[in-house]
Amino acid sequence: MGYPSVQILNSTQYAVRGTIHYLSQFCANDDFYVTPGTTWTRTGRGVCLITKVDALVTTPNGDIWATPYESSGTSYGQFAVIQTGPASFEVTRRVSGAEDSPPADYVEPTKKEKE
Repeated sequence: MGYPSVQILNSTQYAVRGTIHYLSQFCANDDFYVTPGTTWTRTGRGVCLITKVDALVTTPNGDIWATPYESSGTSYGQFAVIQTGPASFEVTRRVSGAEDSPPADYVEPTKKEKE
């Protein structure tokens, strides 16, 4: 059993290449290339924790390094390259919001129960 696949979503209008850096010396880093609006997927990463995801965005005005995603070691696997300004980009963790949602069977306490 291992961690989830790694996915890099390119939400920019430019091609992106980069590297996924893993914590252990026993886990080889993965290089990726992803075209605009598509997702690159790495399956079977085993138990390799991610420490950094960097990305180089190829724009008509030249290559621009995105602000990387950095961690002491995460099992999380979904990331996106986003444009944050006219000539700035960032690698960010993708979240669905489900992490903060209450369980499906959650019932809000009544006013009396809150007192």
